[in-house]
Amino acid sequence: TGTTWSERAKLTASDAAASDLFGFSVSVDGDTAVIGSVLDDDTASESGSAYVFSRNQGGADTWGQVVKLTASDAAQNDYFGNAVTLSGDTALISAYGDDSGAGSAYVFVRNGASWSQQARLVAPDAGSGDEFGCSLAVSGERIVVGARSDDDAGFQSGSAYVYARGGGVWHE
Repeated sequence: TGTTWSERAKLTASDAAASDLFGFSVSVDGDTAVIGSVLDDDTASESGSAYVFSRNQGGADTWGQVVKLTASDAAQNDYFGNAVTLSGDTALISAYGDDSGAGSAYVFVRNGASWSQQARLVAPDAGSGDEFGCSLAVSGERIVVGARSDDDAGFQSGSAYVYARGGGVWHE
């Protein structure tokens, strides 16, 4: 209200468990929030997950869980949910530990009330330990994915990959 901020809700996962690290990463766009739970182990040990919450879900001005998202190829130590970002109907969620630390990022799209995985992004020059997906950004038809440990310009010099959507497919 005015210049005063006040808490409206405290969000928790419907299936919360010890050491899941729910809230490790968060993003909000309008009345939708995506929250990473990087050590959630429902699929495999430390495979990770992300939760979508929506305002007015379960009552006026009430934030409620809409869906739990996991990677289609979830595996142990992927750390899915390490980074999350949201723009409109597109959520981007990383798994920097995927494929021996090469990393990946997953694009989820909202269609009505449901969310589905649209794409899995990987660096075209992926290397073990690059940590592709350590940071993310999405805005409209553009995605940027950070790989902090990429070694192209020297040990852990890092890089970032820009993707654009064309014909319904994401391209570097």
